[in-house]
Amino acid sequence: MNVNFIKKYFPDLLSWKELSDLINIRPLFNYKRVHLYSQKEYELQKYNWCIDETCVPSSILKDEIDNNIVYFTDMSKCTEKINYLSAVIENEYEAPVDAHIYVSKNVDIDHPFGIHYDHSHNVIVQCEGQTTFEVWEKVNHKEGDININLSVDEDPIMKVVMDPGDAIFVPAYYLHRATSITPRLSVSFPYPPHNKTGFQERDWIKL
Repeated sequence: MNVNFIKKYFPDLLSWKELSDLINIRPLFNYKRVHLYSQKEYELQKYNWCIDETCVPSSILKDEIDNNIVYFTDMSKCTEKINYLSAVIENEYEAPVDAHIYVSKNVDIDHPFGIHYDHSHNVIVQCEGQTTFEVWEKVNHKEGDININLSVDEDPIMKVVMDPGDAIFVPAYYLHRATSITPRLSVSFPYPPHNKTGFQERDWIKL
C-alpha cells in the first residue's frame, strides 16, 4: 500500500455547524469517547436526571475545543454522511472502520502526537480549515515501541496542504504529522490491516 493524496475526495463531510449540533447531545460525549490533551484538572458535576456521570460538561468541552486539541472516537455512525463513507471504506478494504473526529481551533499549539505512526491504516478527510500534512517512510516497529513524538532526519516523502474535502491515505506504520494552518476540523477513518471481523451495522434509520 502507498500513501495517496486526493483533492476534493468528499466535500461537505462535516461542518462546524454539524459538529456543534453533535457535541450538544450531552449523553453522547462521555470520557470514553472524548479525548482531551490539556494538563488542566476539571471537577465533574453531578446533575439530576443524569444517567451517565462520566459525560463531559459543556463548559469543559467548549474550553478544550477553543484552546487545545480534542478528538472523539466511536463516531462512525454519528451522521449519515460519515456512516456512508465508513461503509464505502469498509467495502473497499474489507475491514471494520471507525471514525475519529479531530478538532483544533488553537493554531499556536503543537499536535500532542508530533511525528508518529499508527497501527491502523487511515483515510483522513479535511472538513474545515487547512492543515499541512507530512508523511515519511514506513518504520520497522517492534511490540512495545514508542510511536509518538518521534524525531526524523529525512525529508518527508509527501507534504501537502489539505483543504476542505481533500483526503490522504496513510498506511499503518508510516510516520506522519498534521499541523494546523487555520482552525481545523477533520475526520480520520482507521481500519486494522488484518482484522476482518467486528463490522458495525450500517443501515441508516429513517422514520
